[in-house]
Amino acid sequence: MGERILTKSIIVQDYLSKLDVDLVGVSSLKDFKEIRLEEMTLRLLPEANSFVVLAMEVYPEILNHARPERTMGAASMNDLLDRHQEFLNGRLTKAAYDVSKVSRMNGLKALPLPALGCPMDARFQQAIFSYKHAAQAAGLGYIGRSSLLITPKFGPRVRLSCCLTEAILEPKKVAMTRVCSGCEVCINKCPASALSSPQAEELYVINKFACSSFRNASGGCTECMRLCPAGNS
Repeated sequence: MGERILTKSIIVQDYLSKLDVDLVGVSSLKDFKEIRLEEMTLRLLPEANSFVVLAMEVYPEILNHARPERTMGAASMNDLLDRHQEFLNGRLTKAAYDVSKVSRMNGLKALPLPALGCPMDARFQQAIFSYKHAAQAAGLGYIGRSSLLITPKFGPRVRLSCCLTEAILEPKKVAMTRVCSGCEVCINKCPASALSSPQAEELYVINKFACSSFRNASGGCTECMRLCPAGNS
């Protein structure tokens, strides 16, 4: 059984290089140190041996026009960002399903998780699977003080999707340093005052309910993503 999985896993591993996305990260559960994320993975797919995280860039040329303020009747540039993210979400979700399809065609169970619509526990403002923590575990970046994943190439300007798979995949060994410089522009400029300076041993501090309430009331807010200097060089 183990040899069969390893043989079929090579096909899935090779397929990852063919995906039409900007970034692909892989994490193997056998190397896992994040117990909470491992629990999330196995609760959704008990047979999972790995997960794949897919990312695409949110174009700064579009993001730079988005603002949380709206004027009644005036054209909203946020609509342009919404259409852009819909396009990215569609591409990312397709890629997650493509990985799932290749896995399942080779007799390996898989669960694709879409770029938009992962079930959320509203009591705690917590998704059933944390894409950003998965992306950090898969080597795509580190979570910064904004609570967003920050990648070396694109900063926090990315959308994510994931696929859990029974395939035994080898992670790419990437030497990374933390990209967040601690400038705290995200904290100082947050219009919802939802971010605070982290204390020792904390990566970030966020009031998820304040953030969510402001985004819903304003029709959308991406200030922490837009203002972050990481990935802007």
